[in-house]
Amino acid sequence: METDSSQEQDAGSSSQASGTDLSEVTRGAWMGSSVSQYEIDWLYRSRRIPEGVSCRIPGDEIEPVLQPGERVVFLAHFERGFGLPVSSFFRDFLDFYKLQPHHLPGNAIFYLSCYVTFMEAYIGIRPTRETFARFFALRINSVQGLDIPKPKPPVQCGSCIIGSRQASPFFKFSGLESCRSWQGTFFYVKNTGAADLIDLPPFDPAPPTKTNWSYNPKESHNETNRIIRFMKQRMKDTDLCSDDIIRTFISRRVLPLKRRAHKMSEMYGPGDPTKITGLPLSKKDVVLKARQICQTSMPEDWEWGLRPFSSTNPPTQEAKDRFPRIESDKRGRCRKRGLDKFDPDPVIFWKDLKMGRTPAARLGKAPPEPSDVPSANLNPQVHEHVAPLQAEAGKEFVDKLMAQGQKNKTPASDAGSSQAPPAKRFRTEPVAGKVVAMRRRKGKQMPTATGPALKLGPRPEGSAGSARTSTPPPHSSPAPSGAGNISASPLGGTTSSGRAAPTPPDPRAEEDLASPPETQDTGASNMGAGKEPAGRAEPCSSRP
Repeated sequence: METDSSQEQDAGSSSQASGTDLSEVTRGAWMGSSVSQYEIDWLYRSRRIPEGVSCRIPGDEIEPVLQPGERVVFLAHFERGFGLPVSSFFRDFLDFYKLQPHHLPGNAIFYLSCYVTFMEAYIGIRPTRETFARFFALRINSVQGLDIPKPKPPVQCGSCIIGSRQASPFFKFSGLESCRSWQGTFFYVKNTGAADLIDLPPFDPAPPTKTNWSYNPKESHNETNRIIRFMKQRMKDTDLCSDDIIRTFISRRVLPLKRRAHKMSEMYGPGDPTKITGLPLSKKDVVLKARQICQTSMPEDWEWGLRPFSSTNPPTQEAKDRFPRIESDKRGRCRKRGLDKFDPDPVIFWKDLKMGRTPAARLGKAPPEPSDVPSANLNPQVHEHVAPLQAEAGKEFVDKLMAQGQKNKTPASDAGSSQAPPAKRFRTEPVAGKVVAMRRRKGKQMPTATGPALKLGPRPEGSAGSARTSTPPPHSSPAPSGAGNISASPLGGTTSSGRAAPTPPDPRAEEDLASPPETQDTGASNMGAGKEPAGRAEPCSSRP
């Protein structure tokens, strides 16, 4: 493969040679982190982070300061189809292009999720770098300014921009213009056992080297040629569009970039363990979630242009004849998961749905200071902070929070699971030649609540004229399970190790307003090379 790293290395040193001071440049720079414990709880509860991975919230550091074995991840990525452990395609993508998660802005994660969804749900095969490189191109995101000499150095965060290749036949997607402060959502993850449940490369703060960025197989990859012909025929014969791809992975409640037991084309209903949850979303909620991560004109009463593949809507014999890997990639069903009693990843209504990070941080109320919260131990230890889903907020709490939201602006719409107040947001600005974090609290600690668990009351209705919305459970459970403690990190911040709460099976039949019952369940698909292995195996999930 082709490598053209010399130009980027020269760009990284050009500012030093010219004597230009880039310390006051704030665009794309590290800005500290405002991630709260409530948001970490949401990631565990919604199964974006598995048991066996601990999380540590950054302290006062502006740039990441890691402890041994830690990796840096971003909350904004988890909102757009990212999950741990990452899929074999995503890890191969990082390795092939020599990239780090902090090189990819939030919108790039969304584009990758759409690509994987199309390959798995509408072709029926796993994705490959060859087909990706035929559809997409990578370009550098450089520091801007008339006083910056050429070649301009890349920004610290989001230096790799993914866009459609010229004359690409693939569907066009538009990310959010407001997704600009995503780098302020970083935190640390670490494996707690021998198994690697993260599968990310070690953190390297250096800019990308543009390795293989010019790679394009063009017409030399036969399988990609067949995919393009098949796709164009489907677009001609049906109403397949980009919105179908977006609503596929949203309504299927699946994370395209997370390691899964099987392809989206093999998904088989609410008990499928590859889903965040088996609970369905209404069509309106699918639209709300879509608007939180991209620009779309999807109507609230949308209909499928082309229904994606599933176990009850399998690929046609014509598709199997064209793509033998549909059968060779097939894994089959695995152990079912019981249906949740409460949705761990619901929608919160928010008037302005264009956001760059989790809207849970816009609920208008900060969490109590550590000094105001009783501690179970003066020397707290590791905290298992993911409580059972039965321990939810009651109606009084929800009504009170909704009233506060009307006073301090309407609560934010979120893919998260809580209306519990998040940590304060931090403002950054250049001072004395460097970026400093403002209003940062020292010694963050997760509040530990006491008392009996509350039960979830009836869902409150919005005010007149507003759309009906679902109300999520809080990020931070009022009755945490396990030790109920956290440990202070030597480098600052707090450390948590989560455990997904067991949920009893629900005898209710599947009822999906967005995607019909199991006999008409919808899914998404991956694509891959014909002569190349599909990548690392993604073992069948063993979680209940």
